[in-house]
Amino acid sequence: MTKPPASAARSVPESIAATLASEIAAEHLKPGERLTEMKLATRFEASRGSVRDALRLLEQRNLIEMNPNRGAVVIGIPLEIIADNFAVTSTLIGLACRYVIQQARPDIIHEVEARHDEIVRLAKSGFTPPIEFASALGRFFSIMITSSGNRTARGMISTILTEASWEAMWEIPCDHLTLDRQREVARMVQAVWNRIENRDSDGAEREIRLFHESHRDAVLKQLSIRRKQSIDPARLVTFAQADAQTGQTPDLESRLDRLEQLVSRLSQPTA
Repeated sequence: MTKPPASAARSVPESIAATLASEIAAEHLKPGERLTEMKLATRFEASRGSVRDALRLLEQRNLIEMNPNRGAVVIGIPLEIIADNFAVTSTLIGLACRYVIQQARPDIIHEVEARHDEIVRLAKSGFTPPIEFASALGRFFSIMITSSGNRTARGMISTILTEASWEAMWEIPCDHLTLDRQREVARMVQAVWNRIENRDSDGAEREIRLFHESHRDAVLKQLSIRRKQSIDPARLVTFAQADAQTGQTPDLESRLDRLEQLVSRLSQPTA
């Protein structure tokens, strides 16, 4: 039997839901698969009431649907939702980076440089296991998030990064799978650092969005092959490329309008 990981911050239903969400994200539990209260209660050594509450949480996250005839049925995570998560996250991280540049704290800038140097070193030293490489990237971007001073952006990013769609990419890596790709990513990180070093807020935001769009496309390509699915191109936001071609970054109002549209899209029930 499998008990959910103990956590002082999580109730029993929340812990059960977190475990099942990770399994749905990694496709250990596949779309169409039924989840029965009795089996889950036995597996997690929990009451059926706790299991029922956990299933409600999964339903709220659009990971399962409650069918009157079949009970709880796994929906899975649509590729469109994964794409939307990338778009929202890249916008928020770009704004966080702008705060870091504007504040220009020497200790934070030095730490960003050190984390950039680590990624460059890995790319130069030869192929790195994808999870290790992804962890170095995470450290590079996380320093901007945690040091931005913008608690709203930090909270929103934290919420998205704990979604099952992100957990899935740690279960089965979908990017950084070859040395050539790792070196390409390192060049993108170098471009971000160059902008930060020159205190170019607009350029840094643009490079961050370009990186995340590239990362998104690599992930979606692997997931499309694995699932034998395709994604509606209309759900792929590509404004970063247009900005790069014009050399302009949208003003704050335009960025926030785009962000509002993306967050609104994420809140819509899965079709």
